[in-house]
Amino acid sequence: MQEGASVPPETELMRIYGVSRPTLREALRILEAEQLVLIRRGGIGGGVVQKPSLDVAARQFGFVLQNQAVTIGDVHRARSVVEPPALAALALTVTPAQLAELNAQLIEVNQHIGDPPSYSRAAEELREKMVMMTGQATLTLLMRLLREVIQRHTTAVGRHPPDRWPKLQRLSLKSHQRLLDLIGAGDAAAAEEHWREHLAEVEHHLGRAAATQVIDLLD
Repeated sequence: MQEGASVPPETELMRIYGVSRPTLREALRILEAEQLVLIRRGGIGGGVVQKPSLDVAARQFGFVLQNQAVTIGDVHRARSVVEPPALAALALTVTPAQLAELNAQLIEVNQHIGDPPSYSRAAEELREKMVMMTGQATLTLLMRLLREVIQRHTTAVGRHPPDRWPKLQRLSLKSHQRLLDLIGAGDAAAAEEHWREHLAEVEHHLGRAAATQVIDLLD
C-alpha cells in the first residue's frame, strides 16, 4: 500500500487474512508502535499507512548500542571508517552542477555557526547529500544512523565553553570547503586523506567525552 493510503476496516482485514479481531488488533498495535501505521481514533478513526521511519531505525540502533555499552569514541571511529572513502568517491563522478549545489549548501551551513546541534545537523546533511550523489544508498542510511547518535552527543555531552564553539565550527567549515575543492578537482585520494585527518582532529576534540557511553545519551 502507498503512504497515506487508508487501512481497510477491521472486518475486511479479518476476512482477507482469516484472523480474529484480537489478533488483528495486536498486529495493528505492533505496526503503530513501529510507526508504520498511524491509528486515528475518534469520529474519524481508522489507520493510515506510513513509510518506514529512519528515526525508528535509529532508535532501535541506539538500543543495541546501549546494550553493548558502546562509547561515543567507538561510534566516531566507525564514522571515520565509513565517511572518508564514501565522500571521496564523489570526486570520480561529480558534475559542475552538483558541485555548485554543494557549495551553495555549504554557505547555508555557515548560517548555523554558534548553534552546535543545528550546525552539526546541517553539516551532516551536506555530507549525506554528497554520498547520495554517488548512488551509495546503503552508506547514506548508515551515515544517518551514526548521525543520530553523534548529534545526541553534541547536544547532551558537548561541554566546550560557548565561546569555543564558533571557532571550532569555523575550522570545520574550512575543512568542508577544502573537501569540496579536492572533490571538484577530481582528486579522490587527496579528498579521502583530508577527511580522515579531519575526523582524527574531531576525535581529539572529543577528549574525555569519547568515553561517554551511548546509554548516557539516550537516557
